[in-house]
Parts: sequence; C-alpha cells; structure tokens
Amino acid sequence: MSAPEPLPSHVLADPAFAAACSARRIGTVFQTARRAGISPAQIARRTGLSISRVTEIMSGPREVSSMGVIERIADGMRIPGRMLGLADRPWETTPGPTAYQPAAVPETWEVLDMLSRSTASDAALANLEMAVADVAYRYPETPLDESVSTLKRQLASVHELLSRPQTLKARRRCTQILTVVSGLLAFAHHDLGDRGRSDAHFHLSAVAAGEGEADDLAAWLLTMQSIVEYTAGRWDTAATLLQQAAGLSQVASPRRRAWVTANLARALAATGRQAEALATLDEATYLLDIASTEPLGGLDFFTSPRLDGLAGETYAHLGEHKAAASLLETAIRCRAEADIKGRSVLTVDLAECQLGQGDLDAACSTANAALDLAGDAVAHRLVLRARQFQAALTPWQSARPVRELTARVRESRYQLARA
Repeated sequence: MSAPEPLPSHVLADPAFAAACSARRIGTVFQTARRAGISPAQIARRTGLSISRVTEIMSGPREVSSMGVIERIADGMRIPGRMLGLADRPWETTPGPTAYQPAAVPETWEVLDMLSRSTASDAALANLEMAVADVAYRYPETPLDESVSTLKRQLASVHELLSRPQTLKARRRCTQILTVVSGLLAFAHHDLGDRGRSDAHFHLSAVAAGEGEADDLAAWLLTMQSIVEYTAGRWDTAATLLQQAAGLSQVASPRRRAWVTANLARALAATGRQAEALATLDEATYLLDIASTEPLGGLDFFTSPRLDGLAGETYAHLGEHKAAASLLETAIRCRAEADIKGRSVLTVDLAECQLGQGDLDAACSTANAALDLAGDAVAHRLVLRARQFQAALTPWQSARPVRELTARVRESRYQLARA
C-alpha cells in the first residue's frame, strides 16, 4: 500500500495548526485537515478510525487521550512526531515536502558566547539573562505557544552551556538562568493544562535554584508554585509555600517582595485567617509604595493594577464583596489589554463577587464575558476558576442563566484545556 500523502506545507507551517498539535486538540487538527481538502472519510481511512468517531472528534465532544491513537493519527496524517509531542516517526527519516524554514537568527548572547568558548563570558551571560527576563516580563501578554517555543530554545541553550567546562561564577549564573527558564516553562505548561510537564519543570527549577544559591530566585519560584496550588484550590499548601517565600524574599527588591506578600495575603484570606491576611495586604501595599522608583522589568513586574487584583480576591475571600468588586473592576480596567490570561481570570473573580452580592444575572453575564474575552487564548487557570464558579452556582442550577453557563463551561472542559 502506498504511503499517505503529507499535509500541504502551508498547513504544517500554520501557527494555529502547530498550537493545536502541541496541545493535542485533535478535533482542531481534523478540522484544519478538512479545510485543506481531506474529507472525514479520508481521515478515517488514513488513521484507522471509524468515520463516526472522526466526526465526533471534529465536533468537539470527544477527546483523544490514547497515545496509540495519537501515533496512528501522526502516521496516517503525516504529522511530524515532534508537533504532537512524540518521538520522530519512522517515516520522518525520509525527507518529505515541508514548509521553508529560514535559518534562526542568533541572539546577541549566542554570538558573544561564540567569541569565548572556553567559558561563558560576562557579556554573553548578561545578554542571555536579559533575553530570559524579557520573556518573563512579557509572559502575561504573549500567546502560550509563543512563550513555550522561546523558552524551550533558551532551555536548550542553557543546557548546552552547562555541558561545557565553566568557571564557578559562570556556572552559578547559568543555574540561576535555568531556574527562571524552567520555572516559566513549568508555569506555561500549567496554563496549557499539562500537569506532568509542569511538575517536571518545577522540580528541575527547584534543583537549579538550590545550585544557584539565590534566595530571591527561590522565593520567586515558590511563589510561582503557590499560584498553581492556589488556582487548584489547595489554599493551605499555597499559604505554606508563600510563607517560605516571604522568608527567602528579604534579599529581593521591594517590588518583588510586594508580589510575594500580596499573594500570601490572598492565600491567608482563603484559609480564613482574616487578621493575618489584612495585615499582610497592608505590608504588600507599603512595599509597593516604596518600590515606586524602581524600574519595571524581568521578574520585577508587580504594579498597582496587579495589587488591586490580589487585594480584590483577598477581600472576596473575607466576604467583603462590594470592596472586592470595586478593586477587581479597577484591576481589569488598568491591566494591559493584551494580558488576556490575567484579565479573564479576574473577570471570573468579579462574577463571583457579584454572586456574593446576590446578583445572579450579572454574575452569569460577567462569567460569560470572561470566556468571550479569553476566546481561543485560554489558560488552564481560567478553566479551573470557571469550574469553581460553576460549583458555586449549584444552589441556582435550575435557573436559565445558570443552565446556559453550565453548558458552556462543560464544553470548555474539552475546548479550552487538555485533561
């Protein structure tokens, strides 16, 4: 039997198609193939699936999690294994038609590194640190697939540096860079709903933080991990991580300490420790005030709109819904328009405040607005918050706005994140 025809090169090069493959949204992969002229019957024949199953996957209600099936899809559709998170497929050893890929333009630190191959120079490491810091600072406003692609390249570069003999000073700086790159990758994989990769990168980042001997980075990493725990509803664990981070962050800048402290206030409020939460929130406000002259950038990204968001969530946990709603509205209005991930989660928080104030219709409308805002750029954080809000609506589950929102969130389990 002849080998299947490869997908057209423009399909393989399409960023949306690549993102769907990376997230293993097979329904979107099949839909793209159909638009390229491959019928459901042809897809079924290529993959060994029944036509009815192909149709179900394309329409959304059925997801694909079996590795065996994903491998059959890769082979039958001639999708390179790396695009689906698989090893190279046997047929990839024979070059086939692919989209033209221009040579990667080296970053400045890579060129500088070539000039001093015996050990990474200060200039090369400084440029790499700035490149990583830029990814960190722009993460909230950058599409997830773009962030992951850049971070993977940086991870490979740090790995190559660490594989070479380095001075002790250069090696320590490399491990500190690795802490940030792997921590950001862990958070990005969490946003994509990939817990396995997220946990693995958090572990790597923790080991690197220990090797790098930098308490400020260890505090940053613990705070990133706490956000994952908090969004999963494990508030006690989040509070414990943040208390550790607060102790380590004493050597960090006031702006970063304000971020750690504000997250701690939110976690304390979630666990019912009202007095501690309010005192900690006051401390975060003070720290941000004295950081007003500090430059923004890299891991020091915390601003007043972000503080308003965390303060709003803190007050919401304490049952002060009116004050919380006011702070959240300000946070949503003042956050950068491109920060879709953050603004959509804050909008669900606002919906929950409206529910706490007894306005069911407004709460459901605001929750729908959060999903509209997210569109296709949905982080797993939003999915978790949407499901938590759905659970809070249980007493009103027979009301029409609740039924409509519940149906939409149930669909989001498949459309917005991988299990």
